[in-house]
Amino acid sequence: MKVNEYYRPSSLEDAYKKLQEDPRNMLLAGGLWIKKMGLATNCLIDLSSLSLNRIEDKPNEVIVGSMVTQRDFENSPIIKSLYNGSIAFAVREVMGVNFRNLATVGGSIMGRYTFSDVICGLLPYDVKLEFYPKQEMSLEDYLNYKGKLNAILVNIHIKKGMGKGYFKKVKTTALDFPIINFAISKVDGKYSIAVGSRPMVASLAHSAMDYINKSSNPDFAKVAEMVSEELSYLDNKDASKEYRKDLTKVYVRRALEEVNK
Repeated sequence: MKVNEYYRPSSLEDAYKKLQEDPRNMLLAGGLWIKKMGLATNCLIDLSSLSLNRIEDKPNEVIVGSMVTQRDFENSPIIKSLYNGSIAFAVREVMGVNFRNLATVGGSIMGRYTFSDVICGLLPYDVKLEFYPKQEMSLEDYLNYKGKLNAILVNIHIKKGMGKGYFKKVKTTALDFPIINFAISKVDGKYSIAVGSRPMVASLAHSAMDYINKSSNPDFAKVAEMVSEELSYLDNKDASKEYRKDLTKVYVRRALEEVNK
């Protein structure tokens, strides 16, 4: 990776102004995937001095700074208290401890990586992203946003609710990328179903969710079948699309049974 300049801003305004100077300027969070992609960059803007590494417990939500490391996120008692620990568990599945000590929650979200356990683990919940300059959008809206968002992710807002969650990452070995991952929740009586690494960025299965949330006695096997048909799947070197669809039928059913207990 070639970098012409390294810059550590003194404020968010300073960081944003620097980002606007050149389209080849890039924000540095954990920096692990940036290095791997080998992009030619004019200036790396390091956000590590801007106090974005805090987790705050509010009455109705948890606010996670974008520079919180994945390791601190998974070990936080505040995050572990949310939805029977399912969100914290999802991040615990990312690579090894040394990797998670460097990788940030915000970096994974902003990258919209197709293999991201962080994104999939958060998607079934009411999650809002706060950007500088002042802007907010849901995590799902950001994933569907076309093009590059010319802003700095500041905080991730996770709304509190009553319910349970489930996360499953199917992989060959402990340190492998996911063949597919699943995150399912039942919060305040409503189900939400996300499937990622298909191998595409995680998506919600809205038609299946609409069916299950309107049914008084839903057939979980039918819902799992609906999810496997609603979302798109592709072949790659790790698995065929048929195998991914078969895994979806099994794990979505199991997840729905689990969060319904």
